[in-house]
Amino acid sequence: MLIGETGKPRRTFTPTLIWLGGIAALLFAIAAIFIVESGWVSALLLAGGAAMLFGTVRLERHEKRQRRFVANFATYSLRLDFTSPIAGQPRTLIVPFDSVKAVSLLAQGILTVDVEHDGSVFREALVAFIKEEELEDAQRVERVLRGAFGLGEIPADSPIYELNEESSFEPVVTKAQAASRS
Repeated sequence: MLIGETGKPRRTFTPTLIWLGGIAALLFAIAAIFIVESGWVSALLLAGGAAMLFGTVRLERHEKRQRRFVANFATYSLRLDFTSPIAGQPRTLIVPFDSVKAVSLLAQGILTVDVEHDGSVFREALVAFIKEEELEDAQRVERVLRGAFGLGEIPADSPIYELNEESSFEPVVTKAQAASRS
């Protein structure tokens, strides 16, 4: 198995500061209703406060986001653990190696995989926030994964060559393979 994980980004005080600014803007909006005759000031403060609170929720979700993957060479399956972008809920997806269409290391330090699932292809980050000193290792992982998924030549240092033992796991079987066995 090859296990990869994105470390959590460093937590900052930015969401807390924006949250405090949003609450302050909402309190000023309430005060402006009683003090200022114009409704524009209250409306602008309400809109600004709401935008700040929405921004805080987005930033907090981004800071809590974590990604993991497990490439199981014995079962020929890739497990993706990620967070849904809108709701921020944890998700797990297990796909056979045959469903992987591309693996790439982006210049921004993100290792991505394109996976076909339920008739559509989507891109998910396997590892993000790769530091400059870790890029050489990330390139090796990219080559190993390309070879494992059948997208390129299998490197000589791939862990797939170390599979000398019998596995207790059954390989992932697609619906077409299951139908042909019946």
